[in-house]
Amino acid sequence: MSAELGKKVLDALVRSVDEKAFGAAIAGLATSGGSATKTGVAAGSNETAKAVLEKIVLSDILDDSILGARPGDTSFPLRMFFGTLGDELENDTAFALANGINFYFRVGMDEEAKLGLAMEVSRLYYRFAEERPLDADLVRSLSPLLARLMSTELELVSLESVDGARVFDSSLHERELGSDSSNAKISRPKSFLSRVVSNKRVRVKATVKT
Repeated sequence: MSAELGKKVLDALVRSVDEKAFGAAIAGLATSGGSATKTGVAAGSNETAKAVLEKIVLSDILDDSILGARPGDTSFPLRMFFGTLGDELENDTAFALANGINFYFRVGMDEEAKLGLAMEVSRLYYRFAEERPLDADLVRSLSPLLARLMSTELELVSLESVDGARVFDSSLHERELGSDSSNAKISRPKSFLSRVVSNKRVRVKATVKT
């Protein structure tokens, strides 16, 4: 494979996340070789695309209680979220969120660094929920589940959602840049809250919009 064609293949991977679209893109890029060679490339590309997509949506990491959740199950909002995330990867925010989540769960690092990453991932999550936009009822039930899931990677601190908060509390929240400082009503959360596990003290305040 030439360097130019290799670059086109990588570009196609970014553009075409689901396996059918990716396979079609690869087949369209193939400009030489017999039909058997093209079929082999397309088949191999389909398998690669499927493996990449499964990793992007954490299918190789998530518990069966999430992957197989049905409507009414506690973890069903998580299944809906990761499914939606996989469908929206052509969107920059969704792609950044998926990469952030993967880095968070797959790479070992100092807890302080992991906490910092967790807060950034939570900001991307709320941005994605707003841009998508995700159903408000889904977000309300999803946010605490996602915070709890991400907390499994932390030992000294935990993450919490503040989606139920309606009034600004300076001990728990900090205003997002551009918020109305005279308004005590929270219009939307922008990040998770972090607490120290041992004493429940706030480690990092949640960012909110007022």
